[in-house]
Amino acid sequence: MSRRSSRASVSDGEFFTDCKAAYVEVVKDVRKDITSKSLLLQALQESGRNPSERVLKKYWNSSTDGISFDDFVDICRKEHVTSDDEMMKAFRKIDTNGDGYLSLDELFKIMTSKGEKMTRQEVREIIDEVDENGDGKLDYKEFCNMNRATADQLRQRNRKRLERVEKGDRRSKKVESFSDSKRGDVASMGSQISVKSNSSQRTGMSGSRRSLLSIGEQKNPYSTPVPAQRKTLSRSLLSEDDMPRPSPRSNKKGVKHVPASKLGHLTEEPKNKRDWTKTTSKGCFFIDEDDGLMTHTYRLNLNERSKVWITVQPSIPQSMIIGDTTPIDTMLLVTKKKPDSEGRSVVGFTEKRDGKGKYGVMCELKAGSYNLLPFTTGCHLKARRSDSSKETPLVRKDRDGKTSITKAFRKALEEIFELSDLDGNGTLSRDEFTWFTLRTSGDKVTDDEWAVVEDTVELENNEITKKGFVKLNEMEADDVDDDISDLWVTLNSMGYNKDLFIDEACPYKLDVYTESCDDAEVALTCTGIETINNDMIIETVMEQDEGVKIKGSVYMYTYANDTRSTVVLSNRSNNSVNVTMDCTSSKNCQISQDNEEYTVTLDPHEKQIAHHLMPLDETLDWTPRCVEAVTK
Repeated sequence: MSRRSSRASVSDGEFFTDCKAAYVEVVKDVRKDITSKSLLLQALQESGRNPSERVLKKYWNSSTDGISFDDFVDICRKEHVTSDDEMMKAFRKIDTNGDGYLSLDELFKIMTSKGEKMTRQEVREIIDEVDENGDGKLDYKEFCNMNRATADQLRQRNRKRLERVEKGDRRSKKVESFSDSKRGDVASMGSQISVKSNSSQRTGMSGSRRSLLSIGEQKNPYSTPVPAQRKTLSRSLLSEDDMPRPSPRSNKKGVKHVPASKLGHLTEEPKNKRDWTKTTSKGCFFIDEDDGLMTHTYRLNLNERSKVWITVQPSIPQSMIIGDTTPIDTMLLVTKKKPDSEGRSVVGFTEKRDGKGKYGVMCELKAGSYNLLPFTTGCHLKARRSDSSKETPLVRKDRDGKTSITKAFRKALEEIFELSDLDGNGTLSRDEFTWFTLRTSGDKVTDDEWAVVEDTVELENNEITKKGFVKLNEMEADDVDDDISDLWVTLNSMGYNKDLFIDEACPYKLDVYTESCDDAEVALTCTGIETINNDMIIETVMEQDEGVKIKGSVYMYTYANDTRSTVVLSNRSNNSVNVTMDCTSSKNCQISQDNEEYTVTLDPHEKQIAHHLMPLDETLDWTPRCVEAVTK
């Protein structure tokens, strides 16, 4: 389903000026390129657009080095300013009780879900400022007027700044506010009103943004969290004890491990597991350009105390991959919803693996709710370094000019359907379809969009069939004319390369066996697609090892089993430090880092996974070795 917006009627001269003003606001000079996807997003927001993740991926992918001003103008011609339909969609998303008004509580919830936090008084001032009829809440008309006024103010401000720059007046670099009165952190068409409260100075127009047109996604059960940026602190001088010296724990000899392919069956696996209650789900690891490794996550609810046996293993068919056939590691953490009194959350994790790539863990769990967090190290699942120079054809036109999808594209769509069918029942529920759309477009399926699905394709038990799923994508292909970039965004988001093979994703199968619960007492549900939880992995490593001081207040913790070696670094000092890691003497090892010799920067009191090491060739012995040293 294509999401298109209408374009405001402006002259070419005004359009060009607005594009230039937005570009200069972010990049400062039209002769310089936009150098990141976040800058592209910011520039498009400055130009009055509110691009989704899917739209951004059309113009910025793994092979993009930069976007020139001319490129930016072309993008703005294709991606129109926010339409009335999109404003209505945003209004409905914020209007959680569906009464046709935005109340103080609804706006306060939204304004404290992302970015800078706001007080109830600040939110009240937003309402008072645009509440024309004085009823204490916003109707759709007031909401639209507020957004349009904000967009107009943004455009005028950017134009004035551009005029000042072009006249050579560079004396003042102050951030200007939209008005002298206090305003809320309300965004429209990618814009944001600067907020200045009595107690704190908030960021201005060029700071962190949030759009009301995308609000509501961060705090809903379908959300895909955005990792916070790493804090940057000024580093003071290192003490003499922090100066570079050889580590007292330089792991020069290493420990030889037997070939992983010779590992036997999982010893903890119950012999009578056929008598246990079994619950199954599919899932997938994805490589995301911005967020790194991501995965489906799950919640396990038990009504009774029980022994629980959990296995996870890769399930990608050989017909869908090329190149290295080494099993991608598919491990799992079992965590409590809340940490215990000692701050521990992990109650179990997969330490053992059999010779075919299946990992397992046995837990004794009380009745309650638990998080199941799959993870992979990134040793074997890595971002592609290059892609085919030629794209596989996705669509073709017959003699009458009618568009249809190719056989290769249809096959890929059917494979994607199988990956998205998490419960394996042969159809996609609304939740399963939502996980798919969140991954490919960044958007949750709204009630209106699901109604379109119901009206467009035949459903089975209110779920989408494979035939219906392919038809929806055929409709999108028919709607794109000659621009198939949206179709490639879908394929790339699901891990496909230009040859339509999966190389940046790994499907897996999750099986949960419970000894003391029947089917009605066990519930396994997908809770989202999230960045792999490194904090929980760090907790498991530090629970297994007491740690060794490298130098000063920098400590190293190591966990190793038959198929994995993980190193965690902890900086207990008040200074930032660099730690060099040299794993070049390892034998038959694949590292999660880009290189075997690298440097880790640790902020004050930060813990960080330095690397994972795993066997490169599973038919041979492997020996992880690492030498580390603290440097300035």
